[in-house]
Amino acid sequence: MGIETFPEIESFQKLPRQIIIKGGSSSLDEASGDAELRGIVINNCGQSVRDVRANVVLFNEKKIPVLNTSTDVVPDKLPQGAIGTFVFRFKEYRSEISDYHLFTNWRFDDRE
Repeated sequence: MGIETFPEIESFQKLPRQIIIKGGSSSLDEASGDAELRGIVINNCGQSVRDVRANVVLFNEKKIPVLNTSTDVVPDKLPQGAIGTFVFRFKEYRSEISDYHLFTNWRFDDRE
């Protein structure tokens, strides 16, 4: 499901039954030269999840992976229908982030 379909979604019933991750905005800090990528994670799998982490793989202009990292989603526990956020900051990556792949790791929250 591409980002272009998000304006058409009116309710969670139309979303796929999974953990959805979307990159929102990327920016390049002119002063420090650091790149940044922000986005959201939506829990639509039907039950609470915990220990949610966002992972990203960055590709160069030849579609070769050049960087792979992960970060915690805030909050790291998401009940059904909740939305979390993440921010990747790349100190060594000195160009605009344009080609990337996002995915998540998480566990079902069965402690309740």
